[in-house]
Amino acid sequence: MPIEKNSNLYNKIGYSLNGLCSAFFSERAIRNEFISLIFMTLLSLIYNRDILKSLCVMLLCTIPLMIELINTSAEIIIDLMLGSVYREEIRVAKDMLSCAVFFSLCISYGMSLLVIFYF
Repeated sequence: MPIEKNSNLYNKIGYSLNGLCSAFFSERAIRNEFISLIFMTLLSLIYNRDILKSLCVMLLCTIPLMIELINTSAEIIIDLMLGSVYREEIRVAKDMLSCAVFFSLCISYGMSLLVIFYF
């Protein structure tokens, strides 16, 4: 009998958490994103921001984490499909993925700092 991947909500949540755990234990960038998320959330609480602003900071800091998960997944797929062959197009694609992560870091943490210190 084939396994239905999307059989119910509990299974879907389990698959998602499994992916998150795999990424957390295998990718240093993901761990760094979690540390940053915790740090920024604690910083908003230390500066006595209300719970809504702290929640906004936490949600803003999940954006780079999501983009990093997409980046990591795409790079794994590229490496699995093409192996260790060097091609300029592959380098450009990976650089673009990295750029998306960088932009998400700058925008999310910049906005978080604005929420913490100016709003």
